[in-house]
Amino acid sequence: MKSVSLVIPAQNEEATLPWVLEDLQTVLPKLNGYRFEVICVDDHSTDRTAEIACSFGATVVRNTGKPGKGMALRAGFSRATGDILAMMDADYSHRAEELPLLLEALTDGVGLVIGSRVVGGSEEYTHIRALGNVFLSAALGLCTGRYLSDALNGFKVFRAEIFRDFRYTSTAFEIEIEIIANTLRKGYRIVEVSSHERARAGGEMKSRVVRHGTRFLLRILWEGLRGVRPKRVSG
Repeated sequence: MKSVSLVIPAQNEEATLPWVLEDLQTVLPKLNGYRFEVICVDDHSTDRTAEIACSFGATVVRNTGKPGKGMALRAGFSRATGDILAMMDADYSHRAEELPLLLEALTDGVGLVIGSRVVGGSEEYTHIRALGNVFLSAALGLCTGRYLSDALNGFKVFRAEIFRDFRYTSTAFEIEIEIIANTLRKGYRIVEVSSHERARAGGEMKSRVVRHGTRFLLRILWEGLRGVRPKRVSG
């Protein structure tokens, strides 16, 4: 049986977290052949986020470092015991019912599966955000040799060794790029599956186009300079 640790970073998400956890309680028991643990990372919340997570039976991990998605995910991944790590947002934009599609795509030789909003559509995208995603995904392709339609989506499933075999340094949203780069360094393939993003159901959006877009780009350039080209198979 495969063990999966699902990590949900959450900062002041009391309005939407119950819906995420309710959906997971419906979806996860139906997945045969998997054993799940759900980890909710309380990223310096000042509301009832941690209390709500506990009421649903999730393991609550507190990010004791600097606030930020990267730090929160690193805290959650460090506590995870599964052979497979999954991550999704706490704002109810990602669909729990799509998680089986991501897990099924993690076949031999595949290290990372990303839900693609470019294929599945998004209710959250503005023209500026869509353009930024296209630009940054293209930049990642130029720097790494692996072109993806939606590199920045936070709905991902990957092998735990991709986290455990490296020292991660991202503090914010650019951890999405670090995960991709380290997958390539391990020699694994990356695949995308269709994923439809709902509009945020409540609370406050944490990402900022200019600030975090700049961090994404700098991380892409840094990983490119370090060298993350996929391994080539001869013959």
